Amino acid sequence: MSDQNNDGFGPENRREVSSAQVMRAAAWLSLAKIASYAAAFLSTIILARILVPSDFGVIAISMAIVGIAAGLLDLPVTSALIALDSPTEDEFNTAWTISILRSILVSVIILAAAHPLAMVFNMPEIAPVVMALTGQTMIFGLRNPYFENFARSLNFSWDVLAEVSAKVVQVIVSISAALIWKSYWAFVAGMLAGALVSMIVTYIAARRMPKLSLRSPRRLFGYSVWLGLSMIVNRLNQDAAYLISGRLFGQAILGQLHVGNKLSSEISHLILTPIIRSLFSAFSRLADDMHRFRAAYLKAQSATMALSLPLGAGLALVADPLIPLMLGPNWKEAVTIVQFYAPCTGLLLAAGPIRSVAMSLSRTKLMLGRDILNFVIRVSCLITGTLLFGFIGLLGSYAVSTLIATVINLIFLKRLIQISILDQVSSFGRSILSTLLMVGVVLAVRQMINFPDTVPGNILTVGVLSACGMLTYASAHILLWTVHGRPDGIEQTALSFARKRLRARGFLR
Repeated sequence: MSDQNNDGFGPENRREVSSAQVMRAAAWLSLAKIASYAAAFLSTIILARILVPSDFGVIAISMAIVGIAAGLLDLPVTSALIALDSPTEDEFNTAWTISILRSILVSVIILAAAHPLAMVFNMPEIAPVVMALTGQTMIFGLRNPYFENFARSLNFSWDVLAEVSAKVVQVIVSISAALIWKSYWAFVAGMLAGALVSMIVTYIAARRMPKLSLRSPRRLFGYSVWLGLSMIVNRLNQDAAYLISGRLFGQAILGQLHVGNKLSSEISHLILTPIIRSLFSAFSRLADDMHRFRAAYLKAQSATMALSLPLGAGLALVADPLIPLMLGPNWKEAVTIVQFYAPCTGLLLAAGPIRSVAMSLSRTKLMLGRDILNFVIRVSCLITGTLLFGFIGLLGSYAVSTLIATVINLIFLKRLIQISILDQVSSFGRSILSTLLMVGVVLAVRQMINFPDTVPGNILTVGVLSACGMLTYASAHILLWTVHGRPDGIEQTALSFARKRLRARGFLR
């Protein structure tokens, strides 16, 4: 792990980015996310067997409140440090100072609002939890801004260490505290411990101490204001279902929704997050060459969808035997939630690279407009569906609003970098068709098998359905790719990788 000695990222380092660099960056981040999400996935399963759904409900609504409050005053100045050309030492110091001041202000607001919000949701338990989570807000504000120099140079080895060490500590502390306390306070202890470890790593890695200063806010604010507003709206969009569910259906149902959403999203986000962070750094270097920029985006979108769509659909297809197998008998409602949420997560991943595009082109104001429109549609659908059909209406309206958001994202991208909707759909059309065929085959196989409703029987059911789904999807993708004349895409990348591995093992010459 190399130290980052320069204050910024000078012109001499703004060399042309290669696909190999991006792949190496994505590989490092994938390593971190694989370990992180594996730990989080295991933690969710263990905690679900120790605690009860209402405990998850308390922490879900508390995290939503703290997240929204933090978002309302969010100025992502550290993201600006990645995107800006050659940030100065004063700008690094100013970014750190702004982050600290923001954290203090957010903490004061949360402390003042904790008890009134507990009354609004009729959950007195959330007041002390919300107040305790202000500690996490303060810790995040103290992260070393010089740590972002690693992202500027596509060096994510320290990100891996920070991610993995923080998650491992969080999981260990959470599970240990749950075994001792049998309470939702286990989540709080784990989150505080993980945030502290991550913050400490940023100082060990950067080897520079920032100073309190507000000398150079102009470029930071110019980039961060619109991005910050966009992140506020995006956070409200993400937590809208939690807020409505917590207000109308209580802690237990909210806990089921929280766990179902986590299980639906964590596997897919395992793919999304490393791609997005590495693409943000890479896209920033292609902003002056729009032709290559469009080509790079279409490839990224195609690869993302080729992986996320079958994962989301596949998880929904095996949710019935899988969720009780993992979580136990107390989580029956989570099965239905995963069946609605998992395919939606796969679709939403199509929008993942869009944020990187807007940030790298400094078109964050346009991104804000998209996020506001998606938020209005999401909330309108959720409220209407819930009032008409109750909790199942909330889930169905979430799916409807996701489909609408997908169309909006395609239109947004057309306006952003002039890629037609037809070209976009064509880039992942094979993935859509292959996924639909996979769904049909798995549903047919499910009707033909009848393993007993026991642990071994459920394991066999999940294994058979998963194997059939993967084989069908891969075969259909390759067939469609061949029919289309073998265009450059993820299929070619996958086959090249397989050939290299086989040659390395001596199976091919």
